[in-house]
Amino acid sequence: MSSNCQAADPTPAPAAPRKSATGIAKGKAIEELAAGNKRYLSGGVMTHSWLQERIEVTGDIGQSPSVGILSCADSRVPVEMIFDQSVGDLFVVRVAGNYQSPDAAGTFEFGVEALGVHTLLVLGHTKCGAVNAALDGANPPGNMPVFIRAIRPALEAHTGGVSAIKSQTEAVEINVRWQLQQLLARSEILRKAREEGRLQILLGVYDVTAGAVRFLK
Repeated sequence: MSSNCQAADPTPAPAAPRKSATGIAKGKAIEELAAGNKRYLSGGVMTHSWLQERIEVTGDIGQSPSVGILSCADSRVPVEMIFDQSVGDLFVVRVAGNYQSPDAAGTFEFGVEALGVHTLLVLGHTKCGAVNAALDGANPPGNMPVFIRAIRPALEAHTGGVSAIKSQTEAVEINVRWQLQQLLARSEILRKAREEGRLQILLGVYDVTAGAVRFLK
């Protein structure tokens, strides 16, 4: 018996192309981070609009973050939120006082060499308890002196010494610059990436009262 019905094509339709998990293009980091911070301040955050897609993409094909950030563990500095970035965008190390260490260096080396991180931001913040403790020469109990020992040399190396530092915010900026210098001094991989133009370096201070990020020159 004849039939006009045709067999279904067994070839599946091609899958829709996945979007890259990297949210910030090379050379656009400071522009995009600044724009994200403005959205955060204005209440016009956008991450919710692509969050589920990012979870699916990064879970499926893996991560490809574009910006590494060395930040303080302070709960008032939620890094992805203040820059309005989503899953897969940032490669973040957080520790009290945002100080460099072999762990931080190794983490960022992996980010640059294996994941495609093209920008590194060292981010301090106002009213930092770790910097305050180092500024005051405190000697807290337990393991806490580790961040005092990591930050105090930055302040002592300042022109005129610790006594010449005029404010806590100045101390935070001094620490940010020092930690970057030490991080690059520790890591030949990061230095080489910077020299070859594969790694852009940024410095910033987040104001925990105003919610704004100020990038340093």
